[in-house]
Amino acid sequence: MTDVKMVLVGDTNVGRPDPDSAFASALHLLRDADIRFCNLETVLADARYLSSYDRVTLPRTDESALASYLKAGFNVMNQANNPNTYHGLDALVRSLEVLDKAGVVHGGAGRNLAEARKPAIIERNGTKVAFVCRTSVGTPEMAATIDTPGVARYPVHTLYEAPARVHSNPGLPPIVLTIPDRGEHRSALVEDIRAAREQADVVIVSWHWGLSPDQVHPGAGPGDVEVMDYQKEMGRFAIDSGADMVLGHHPHQPQPIEVYKGKPIFYSLANFVHDLAAFRERTFMAFLVRCLIRDGKIHRLSFIPGTIHGHGPPDFTRPSRSPEVVQRIREISSPFGTRFEVGEEDVTVVLGLTS
Repeated sequence: MTDVKMVLVGDTNVGRPDPDSAFASALHLLRDADIRFCNLETVLADARYLSSYDRVTLPRTDESALASYLKAGFNVMNQANNPNTYHGLDALVRSLEVLDKAGVVHGGAGRNLAEARKPAIIERNGTKVAFVCRTSVGTPEMAATIDTPGVARYPVHTLYEAPARVHSNPGLPPIVLTIPDRGEHRSALVEDIRAAREQADVVIVSWHWGLSPDQVHPGAGPGDVEVMDYQKEMGRFAIDSGADMVLGHHPHQPQPIEVYKGKPIFYSLANFVHDLAAFRERTFMAFLVRCLIRDGKIHRLSFIPGTIHGHGPPDFTRPSRSPEVVQRIREISSPFGTRFEVGEEDVTVVLGLTS
């Protein structure tokens, strides 16, 4: 069993005429990795798989663009997310077929619930890594059932509570409570993590969750959206259930990194490349995660900071050239007690138990 190098990035949706250009700036960081993971924030299906009445303008990618993902080396993709069913179940099933034919390991969506829940397992250098995928973003209709296609959806309930001083200060915003399902869906998650543990050396839970700033109010800047209570509860629950790492995505911006019982939780990996029209004039902070697996365990974890101007491509740099990104991640992670060591090439996330 020899070392395995992983690169982990967040929301990825390439919808440009020259898809190779989306990855060009990061090829040197991707090239040496054995496992390259992204959240595929789109469905891979040509237009002929859409309903003739489809008028949805949200992400969809022509199948030919997959060649650019493959040239960049991506070999594991999360499919538990909201864009996967925007264009109907025929497009989703076609996307599964396209990825299967290309040999891309994927999880979180399937032709039925059993397939959607199945851990995605990749083996490199004698080490097996399993990804258990879930989404809490999207409508209930997206969920796979025992005999229909869809995604592995984990429901969360939202409650609104009046603040204590609402009577003396009419109009105060409510307290928002998010309560994850604590019944059959929690039991199913435990079952899937345990199944993954029986088959793999390292188990990672990939979760599409949280809020992006624009979902709270248009034009919101970084830091305007905190980690939801259910993210913290379920991220830690995944670790307690046997996961070695949790990867969050959907908020499109960095969120805190927590080390819980010696295991990392990335609440949001942020955007990697995202060609959504609404992002064209925006600038985002970004980061790329490096993970070294040695003797079947996570040995070292670090990130490379960067920025994305508009549709990018992303510009990842040495920490000394992106001090504002490094500082931002340190600040938002400080309530969790996370420790970092800033080096020449990247920023190490200090693992191990903290007091």
